[in-house]
Amino acid sequence: MRIDVVTPWYPDHASVFLGVFVQQQVTALRSKGHNVNVEVAQIFPGPPGPIPPAVYEAMHRHAAQDVDAVYPTVDGATWIPCPVPARSGFAGRADAFATGIAAKRRFLPTEGEITHAHLGVPTAAAVLELGDHPVVVTEHQSTLDFVLDEPPARDRYREAIEQAAGFYVVAGHLRDRLIAAFGPEVTDRIDVIPNIVDLTDIAFRERDHERLDRWIYVGAIAAHKGTKLLIEAFLHHRANHNPHATLTIVGDGAEGRWLWNRATEAGAGDAIRLLGPLPHHEIGPHLSDADLMVHLSPAETFGIASLEGLGAGLPVISLRNGGAEHTWGSIESIAGVLLDVGSDAPAVSDSVAELADAPQRLDLASARRYVEVTYSASAVADRLLAAYTKAIS
Repeated sequence: MRIDVVTPWYPDHASVFLGVFVQQQVTALRSKGHNVNVEVAQIFPGPPGPIPPAVYEAMHRHAAQDVDAVYPTVDGATWIPCPVPARSGFAGRADAFATGIAAKRRFLPTEGEITHAHLGVPTAAAVLELGDHPVVVTEHQSTLDFVLDEPPARDRYREAIEQAAGFYVVAGHLRDRLIAAFGPEVTDRIDVIPNIVDLTDIAFRERDHERLDRWIYVGAIAAHKGTKLLIEAFLHHRANHNPHATLTIVGDGAEGRWLWNRATEAGAGDAIRLLGPLPHHEIGPHLSDADLMVHLSPAETFGIASLEGLGAGLPVISLRNGGAEHTWGSIESIAGVLLDVGSDAPAVSDSVAELADAPQRLDLASARRYVEVTYSASAVADRLLAAYTKAIS
């Protein structure tokens, strides 16, 4: 099968994490012998108002002379610059994506039998505007509520649901959100196909779960990921439960300096390791060295990091953030603790202590098997191929 994947996110040299879930799907589909072409629509911020025609004319002239300079292609993925006027909203991004993708296809046409668009708006709206058919959509953006709060984008989103040959979300709570937004008439048009959780480079290790000394967090160091609550919970735990606790953080972000200063002021600077972002194949050893994953994001569309932690044999402390209860809530009794959003630092710290006092309830070997069976690359690729076949027929 020839598949065109259109996405605003895909890993590159500047960001090894961005869109890794899209890349994993592409890799899984290719491993089954299918031809997958990837178009990565990139937002290039412009001033308010329409983008001057001269901008596109200059891009076309350069592309005619050196197509790779304007539309670089690496491993079957082509990056497409899409100038977006300031304050044009999500609907404006959809129009900009459509213009940018159409311009790229003049020089590098696609031959897909089906288009798989990641995100309803702006991406699916853009390829539907271009006349791509059939189109299958996967929704997994954490900013979905902001999209739906914008009336023009909301209208485009409804059109995408109605016109797509298949519309999928990565977790059930996103389906619930879309049904609440657009009414029960869209219920039968939306289904769930999860992300892939790749455990190839993540070894399972049996642990003494009575000792939860070594915490680990993998993800962005940012307000929307709950990292301030993470550091406060860690400091509370050292002060009240376990003075030997350590915290390893894999990732970076805007709150990194604040986090380090807060830990240093509390006398715990030497208990925290900030490793920065790491490629996926380098994360496994750090998971093996840890005793516990703590992930306190208040909102997640899916939450791959927690599932990778379970795959490594780590119990997980998480908030009920949407993704967590839908991806591993059914095995919480053997895998960790889910706390209500709004829980404070003492509640998080105390839950770690309570888990250490009752390690007999954990069965992380079974938790890993659950992740392997439910979210393997082969299983997810098979579900995608079934969706494509249904859309084409």
